[in-house]
Amino acid sequence: MRKIDKTKILSTQYKSWEEELEEQGLNHPKYNSSKNDNYVDVVMNLIYNQDGLCAYTEMQLCPGELINENNWQEGKYLNRKPEIKGQLDHFDLSLKASKGWLWDNFFFIDTDINTKVKGKLAVDNILKPDEPDYSEDVLLEYDSENHIFIANTELDSAIRDRINSMIIKLGINFGPVIDLRKDYLRNILAMKKFGLNYKVTQFPTAYKMCTMQNPNNN
Repeated sequence: MRKIDKTKILSTQYKSWEEELEEQGLNHPKYNSSKNDNYVDVVMNLIYNQDGLCAYTEMQLCPGELINENNWQEGKYLNRKPEIKGQLDHFDLSLKASKGWLWDNFFFIDTDINTKVKGKLAVDNILKPDEPDYSEDVLLEYDSENHIFIANTELDSAIRDRINSMIIKLGINFGPVIDLRKDYLRNILAMKKFGLNYKVTQFPTAYKMCTMQNPNNN
């Protein structure tokens, strides 16, 4: 799970509205998902920031043409019914009641991760990918034999426990994700080995760590 920069704001009408609420110290209107006019703008801006990938698993959730900057006009996403897969996630669910439209608390993620894994679990910001001090290279390792992420083994045991707990909660090693990641990397690394043209369209962190840790993949 790589660091996510959410500072690029294309959905400016939503962001101005959200910032005004924050500046005035007001509770947010009740979060009502896609019924709110800001929903599509939030989702598509997140997907843009996440390069079309699930924030946690890095599975591809939409084609690249949907996140072209030309799809926004006057701070709104033009297509109000984009064909995407996934769900808007409140990272810290405890904030949803009073801060349900807080930009800082949003990520866009795979539907199964949201409904079958993360759900209402309490979270730890140690693995919140937009935190200023978040670094996948410092916090994580990739076991390329089993195709799972683990906490960096050089870290203190208490820190490793926190990271490994969040790896589970965010679904990073969810069974179907492991299978898909393993098959994808096997194919992409074979193309790299034989000098074929390829483009990494998902699982970029696992790919990066595989190529760094295993000389046979270089």
